[in-house]
Amino acid sequence: MHFQVIGHSALFVRSEHTSLLVDPWLTGSCYWRSWWHYPPLGEPDPEWFEADNVYLSHHHFDHFHYPSLRRVNRSATVFVPRFAIDFMAGELRDLGFTRIEELSHGVTRQLGPTFEITSYQYGFDDSALIIADNTATIADFNDCKIRGRSLREIVGRHGSPTFLLKNHSWAQAYPHCYTSPNQADLQVLSRRQYSADFIETVRETKAAYAIPFASSVCFLHPETRAYNDTAITPFEVAEAFAKADLPDSELVIMGPRDSWDPDHGFRVQDWSEAYENRDAHIEELAGEVADRIAASTAEEQATSLHWEDFERHLSRFLAALPPGARFVLKRPIVFEVPSDDRPFWTLDPRTREVSRRVAPPDDFASIVRIDEGLLADAIEKNLLGLVHISMRLKVELGPGGVDTDLMFWAFVTIWEIGYLPLQDHLNRRAVGVALRRRRELTDGVLLKLVGRGSLVERMAANLMADEGDDASASPPSGRAVS
Repeated sequence: MHFQVIGHSALFVRSEHTSLLVDPWLTGSCYWRSWWHYPPLGEPDPEWFEADNVYLSHHHFDHFHYPSLRRVNRSATVFVPRFAIDFMAGELRDLGFTRIEELSHGVTRQLGPTFEITSYQYGFDDSALIIADNTATIADFNDCKIRGRSLREIVGRHGSPTFLLKNHSWAQAYPHCYTSPNQADLQVLSRRQYSADFIETVRETKAAYAIPFASSVCFLHPETRAYNDTAITPFEVAEAFAKADLPDSELVIMGPRDSWDPDHGFRVQDWSEAYENRDAHIEELAGEVADRIAASTAEEQATSLHWEDFERHLSRFLAALPPGARFVLKRPIVFEVPSDDRPFWTLDPRTREVSRRVAPPDDFASIVRIDEGLLADAIEKNLLGLVHISMRLKVELGPGGVDTDLMFWAFVTIWEIGYLPLQDHLNRRAVGVALRRRRELTDGVLLKLVGRGSLVERMAANLMADEGDDASASPPSGRAVS
């Protein structure tokens, strides 16, 4: 086996008989021109687009990247996780792929005489991938927060991996884009938790080599440039790792085009300068893409936001909520639209009503401020939940409003994927998926019964993950964003 880190979550693996491309974000940006590769990839290698097989871990657009997939060989076999609903295979067919296979949880697929992959689903829309041959095992966890009995299932079946690839930084607006009169509302997730989660997963798997992965981005849009300093770097993880007692594991920092093979071992560059002088490099990169961002901004400014579209979209969302949702969505969510004479567009999960107001309700959970063109584009493309990941928003919390706000973004995301209303998905497929993933479901029940902290504290890290896409063109389904 030979594997190469392309960048962020993208991986290219070759064996004697075949090749595998994982989570190809190979060009451009994600999330309405907010996310960009860092360190930059440069020009993609032609062989990446000619892979025999492709695996897409989940539907977030820095993994399921439409502009990159449009350049991938259409004769490739594309593997996707088998979730309770089919929201990936159909979009791949729209992109022109004909050889598409859904991999059930824990089922191994042979790609060559000794080369195999196994997909393990976790959460509503995420998965980990085990890649193995007779020389090594890669546990590609990307940004999948797999834990508990589900993690032990993987180690029990495959043993301790040779390589563990796992994320190490945040991928959502909270808490950096938030303000609150209550400081505790900004501390549901802490910076320390990310390195600690990385280290704990290494400890449980006893991986020979731990590789910080799936967090190699910078933010070049003017609205998000300020957040670059908040990103957790591989070197910060390495510092925490060195203080931990992990005698079975070694941390290796890999960047774009770094590789490993059994004959030569690791071939890695020294990335310390890229992070020591990150601010200067990001300033230069921002100048290089300024024209592309300006063109996208002009398109957004030419896009009108209409109350009727907002009301229709959010009313459908509220109608789809399960009956018990009002116990976790306890207060109104407000979107401020300055161009309207009633600028506070409010959705109240308790009454399932959407209204326009001259002032926000006194008990609001949060007031969300998003560029109107961006908000209109996200609603048109059924992607409102992903604006949170773009970080191109500001959220003002009401006192104690964090639980309702974070659960709103989680619910709207799983609704836009297609999981709600729940009664629409009580079928044989969903039951089969649930049975295969019973360890995860059991962990969820136990966590709810005996877990520490609020429900939101225990769910936030699992439900708030990452997404994105390039601005150049929309896919047939209309879900592409820059």
